[in-house]
Amino acid sequence: MTEPVHILVTCPKVELLPAATLVFQTIRVGFPDQPVYVQANGSLGLNYHPIRRAVLAVGGRWMESPYDGAHDDWIARQLQWATSPFWICDTDVVFWRRFEFESDGSTLAGVRTPSFYEPWSKAQYRERLHTCLMRLDPQQFQDATMAYMDRVNLYPFRPAIELVRQQWQPERRGNSLTHHFYDTLAMAWHAFGGQEFNREQIESFDHLNCATYVDRIAPSLDFDIQAAHKAVYEDPERLRGSWARQFEWFESHKEPAITMKGKVNKSE
Repeated sequence: MTEPVHILVTCPKVELLPAATLVFQTIRVGFPDQPVYVQANGSLGLNYHPIRRAVLAVGGRWMESPYDGAHDDWIARQLQWATSPFWICDTDVVFWRRFEFESDGSTLAGVRTPSFYEPWSKAQYRERLHTCLMRLDPQQFQDATMAYMDRVNLYPFRPAIELVRQQWQPERRGNSLTHHFYDTLAMAWHAFGGQEFNREQIESFDHLNCATYVDRIAPSLDFDIQAAHKAVYEDPERLRGSWARQFEWFESHKEPAITMKGKVNKSE
């Protein structure tokens, strides 16, 4: 069975339109045969006609009803409604060749990104499989969730656990406060693991990162991310090999920032 690709388009301002349409330049390189379903995030009231034209130009299926909500909630709903495995893909992705994949039966599949300190949110991001391109098996997800919950079935102490949506976990040590951030589906990865993309699969595509909200995070970074994004829009080939650069950045940001007083990530 052909596994469909689902894309949620979020474009908060017209200046970021290139970020919302980049993937449609190469989606048929990566997934030449799969059905591609695209839905607009309608909560921002932007005119999505240019995006719709880009979708239809590659034979994608434009969902006329917009989705009003966050990306993680959209994924949770896809898992709830779907009956067979599917893919999700971000709009700031460029494919270099056909994406070849054979499932090992895991619930999740994606690029494993390590834990790192993220200067914009001033939080320690937890390791996960990245959702920029991910395969999800909804039946396996349900089974894995139940199996995990059975492991902690200490009735009546059985708190609910959110495996899909983003969440913050504060940690206080004296006067020091550290924020741990579980990004979308990070909790699921920690609960029951998944299938990591191999080197060939990672080299099949690159991800621009934060493209639809780059103007918000740019002041917190130690390089000109907006200029880097503009260069990619002018020539997508400039993005080739960016996973290697991204992992170098992760490596250089493994540890949280230390304040002048030596306190870790103090945000009070």
